[in-house]
Amino acid sequence: MTSLDANSSLAAHAHCSRRDFLTTAGSCAAHVSLMSAAAPVWMRAVWTRGAANAGVVAEEPWGRLERVAEGVWALTSTPLTGDRTTLCNGGIIAGRHGVMMVEAFASDAGARWMASQALALTGRAPSHVLLTHYHGDHAGGIRGAIQPATAAGTGTPPLTAKPTPQLYAAEVTRELVRTRNTCAPLDLLAEATLLSATDATRIDLGGRSVAVHPLTGHTSSDVAVHVEDEQIVFCGDLVWNGMFPNYVDAVPSALTQSVKGLRALHGRTYVPGHGTLADANAIDRYLALLDSVEEAARRAVDQGISAEAAGAAYRLPSALGEWHLFNARYYERAIGAWMKELGR
Repeated sequence: MTSLDANSSLAAHAHCSRRDFLTTAGSCAAHVSLMSAAAPVWMRAVWTRGAANAGVVAEEPWGRLERVAEGVWALTSTPLTGDRTTLCNGGIIAGRHGVMMVEAFASDAGARWMASQALALTGRAPSHVLLTHYHGDHAGGIRGAIQPATAAGTGTPPLTAKPTPQLYAAEVTRELVRTRNTCAPLDLLAEATLLSATDATRIDLGGRSVAVHPLTGHTSSDVAVHVEDEQIVFCGDLVWNGMFPNYVDAVPSALTQSVKGLRALHGRTYVPGHGTLADANAIDRYLALLDSVEEAARRAVDQGISAEAAGAAYRLPSALGEWHLFNARYYERAIGAWMKELGR
């Protein structure tokens, strides 16, 4: 099966401070932290409100876990409450013989909480832990995910330490976690199973096979997880819903093409890296947002103005609805990424 890519040390045991985490190179954490500081109460309510028919099975200040299909649960993190225990979205996928946890989240405590939820819901601790990319809000809790019984942290009840979950990551993702993330668990990263950079990797969970597609755009090594029998797609940060995306490591044209590839899967539910759960219509709206940013960047190039000036002038088309933005420089960052790609 081919890829969807349309562009064909033990010192880690040390406690990571909030400042360390927020300054991790390339992390989306600072982006969301600004949101939390600035979001008014009504906006936080929009963030945390689930669909009326959502099958919520667990809810904490940092997020809600809901059943989206038989044996599949999605976590929507709610960091605008101020609690960043998990910070990013992710989920649990269960088969007869294996349970996959998508993402290691922002902290050991967040990863252990998700592992405990997997045990409560399926009777089994996670056997697989998969990273969609290297950013600290998705990979900061690797030790809590892989060693839930021994990792220091909050009072989450310990899980059985056997079997030890297997970590899955793209090779570039593993190297970026090692070289760019504070407090990276080098011992655990060394044991990771590497995903193909060119073809979809199939992981058999027992009566359920998931396809892990290598992509690029948000970073140089993103992956998306497709639960084919239920048409559920875990997108990582290739997709944001209701939040303007972070272009800090983006290659914009690759991002757009990757999202188009995900849209072509005709998913019933898309789990974005941040924001609320999405359907096909929401993906179309997101693609329109990406196109709007590209158009603004091309106008800036034609007019000979800077990314800063273009970002200050940029306004999202009203037809796209409301997207949370709490620092206008993220427009500048997005337009600047396009201008860089266009040779400016």
